[in-house]
Amino acid sequence: MLHVKRLFVFALVFLLPSAVSEMSHSPNEVTAGESFTAIIDTDENVKSITFYVCTLEDPHTCYRPESKERNDTDNGRFEFTYQVKDNDYPGYKYEIENTDNTTEKIPAAYTYYEGLEVKEMGDSHYFKVNIKSETSEDDSLLPSISFISIILVIAVIALSGRR
Repeated sequence: MLHVKRLFVFALVFLLPSAVSEMSHSPNEVTAGESFTAIIDTDENVKSITFYVCTLEDPHTCYRPESKERNDTDNGRFEFTYQVKDNDYPGYKYEIENTDNTTEKIPAAYTYYEGLEVKEMGDSHYFKVNIKSETSEDDSLLPSISFISIILVIAVIALSGRR
């Protein structure tokens, strides 16, 4: 009996992601003031989706969820846009309501989602949105000594010491 329950749970874990055909967000990296769009394609049995955004680092803040009905989608593709705030490290999740009034939370624990990183916060799991590095582009333009220059300096020192 215990093996049957484990087999059922194992099958359920693999069926959950099959109810959703594609999930992604664009762009992959954002800074304060920029927006990202989270996209989820669904099957016909999805009635509505609620989109949640929380910051994944201190201070943890969750924002007002946004819900959309299937009628507000383009062929079952739900799109949600979020504008990143200062000191915001956003993560997002979905709660899917099916036509039979069952609900699913995406991302699910211990499930792999191709191309998306899942972070745990409390009892919930969120897709992480990467934040661009705070270093300015001017810093990356600073001159640096190349490997060839270092080898050349060492060679000159070695040769001048042989006299």
